[in-house]
Amino acid sequence: MSLPHWSYVAMLAFCLAGTLPLVPAFRLTVLRQPVRLLLTVAIAGTPFLVWDLYATHAGHWWFDEGQTLPWRVAGLPLEEIAFFIVIPLVAVLTYEAVKVARRRGVAR
Repeated sequence: MSLPHWSYVAMLAFCLAGTLPLVPAFRLTVLRQPVRLLLTVAIAGTPFLVWDLYATHAGHWWFDEGQTLPWRVAGLPLEEIAFFIVIPLVAVLTYEAVKVARRRGVAR
């Protein structure tokens, strides 16, 4: 595996690295409510995952094997499945941080 195979993983890691510091910075409690968070991520990600499965199997789009890791689940790169977990998580953390910042008067 060459470095470009890690491109998608690097993008997901970059998203997490930029967002996870919001948890201690704003004292977010989202991660202390795992069931609620899991439910939110599942509700947000599942329809898109189903859509992704359909579109790739129908040939509407594909994933460059040179830009993804070789492991696949139902034809999707493992990173694509992780995308539907990471991006909703990042969105929830960002939303919660903005709520706290607005309450504190930091973001107006």
